This record gives sequence, structure tokens and C-alpha cells, in this order.
Amino acid sequence: MKEMWSHLGGFGKLLVTVLLVFTSFMVFSLIALLAALPFSDGLSLLSGPQAPLSTGMLRYFQIVQSISVFIIPSLLAGLLFWGHLTRGIGFTQPRAGSIIFSLLIIVASQPLVSYLGIWNSSMQLPDMLRGLEQWMARSEENAADFIFQILDTDDPAILLLNILMIAILPALGEEMLFRGVLQPIFGEWFRNNHLAILVTAFLFSAIHLQFFTFMPRFFLGLALGYLMVWSRNLWYPIAGHFANNFLSLVIFYFYRHTHPEINPMEPDAEMLSPVWLLPSIILLFWLSWSFFRKENSLKS
Repeated sequence: MKEMWSHLGGFGKLLVTVLLVFTSFMVFSLIALLAALPFSDGLSLLSGPQAPLSTGMLRYFQIVQSISVFIIPSLLAGLLFWGHLTRGIGFTQPRAGSIIFSLLIIVASQPLVSYLGIWNSSMQLPDMLRGLEQWMARSEENAADFIFQILDTDDPAILLLNILMIAILPALGEEMLFRGVLQPIFGEWFRNNHLAILVTAFLFSAIHLQFFTFMPRFFLGLALGYLMVWSRNLWYPIAGHFANNFLSLVIFYFYRHTHPEINPMEPDAEMLSPVWLLPSIILLFWLSWSFFRKENSLKS
């Protein structure tokens, strides 16, 4: 199919993408809400955000959000801007070796990411911005409480559902929107891949509204952005994103079963050994350079 809006510049494509996200979210959220009414207390669903929802309903709407905000708008953008639902946003045949490299790069970065999280969590704003800091702290606490509520289970079926909801769908959907749609749009707009990666990573972290864990997520966005630019294949940042989220799940359940007195959602320097930091950085740079050279040689 011929791309209908390929003539739009970067700013025009960005506006259309925002419209696609908003429209898809509104339409599919309404459909999901109506579909859920027979299976729940309809009054609690319709009485606004103050009404508490069951954990099952929270999972249900989280999955709907992943599909409506990230996956569907990205597919439509690929079709409208670049002429194909999937190839337009970078879905091409992956190579097993590059998938493994992508996984290893993110795994190797975990000690560095953890230290960034600990440093970020100790952030303090000037007194004149105390109100902003308190709002940011409440936003972070609400997000952490929400994640803790939906993850804290021993039911094997729910564990599998959590893997889908926390590791698979976000890795797929968020990479489709940020690395598959927004990063190419910013690259076209700014004519600079590095600036496009930087802006996309900033938005990727900011959209979560978790400011005391902003830096580790921003770093992850940078790493995934370069995986996309170096390879031009969306499967590799998806693999890296999945590795990051799946490792977070493994760590959460490990501490819940072995050290239930520890809240895995709260960064703690005592949970880390500094001996891993330097090897993490060295290995990360070596793997990234190897991945870049490998992909660059395949293009030439």
C-alpha cells in the first residue's frame, strides 16, 4: 500500500502520531470498559479513578493500555508514513547472533543501571521546588505501589500473565512506538540520529512519570536507541527491552521468596556489590562495539 502521509515532515508526522495514540486509546479503552462491565461491579468502573479496582481489573486495563497506546498506533503509523504495517517501523528478519548480542548488552548493563537508580532515588530539589519534589515523590510511590500490587502473587497462571503484561507487551509495544515510530520521526526532523536517540530516550523515560527512577530508564532508552540505529531492525531493541523487564521480574520474585522483608521496588545500595560496576561498564562497551561492527559489516 502506498504511504498516504509520507510527504509530511517530521513535525507533521509527530502530530499525526500523537493523534493516532490519543484516538486509539480513547476508542479501545471505551470498548474495554464496556466489555468489562458484565464481569465486574459496573458502578466501580464508571465512578472514576477514585474507585478502587480489583487486581484482576488493573491487569486487564494495563494490557489494554499496552495495546491501544503503543501497538495499534505504531502499526497505523507504519502504514500511513512508510507504506507497511510492520516493515515500515523496522520489523525485518532478525539474526540469532544479533538477538543474543542485544540480550547480552542489556544484561551486562544491569549493575550500571542499578547504580544509576540508587543515585537517582536520592535526588533532592531546591527548597523553592519542594512542591514539585513532593508531587514527583507521590507519582513514584503510586507507580511502585501499583506494580507491587499486580506482581505480588504465587499463582503460576498469574505469574505467566505478569510476564506477558510486564515483559512481553511493553517490550513489543513501547519499542514499536518509541524506536519504530518516534525515533525515525525525530531523525527526519532533526537530521541527526544522536539527537533523535537522545530526545526519544528522554520521552521514553518521562512518559512513565517515575522521576526518581528516570536516569536508569533514560539510559535504557539510549541503549535501545543505538541498537535500532546500528541495526535498523526493531527486533533487537525489543529483545533488549524484554531482557531488562524480565530480569526485573526475576529479581522481584527472588527477593519476595528469599528476603520477604525487603521491598524489591525500592533501590538499596546494600543489595549491590560495587565490585560489579567496572566490569559491567567494560563489558557493556565491548559488547556494544562488537554489535556495531557486526551490523556495520553486514550493511557494507
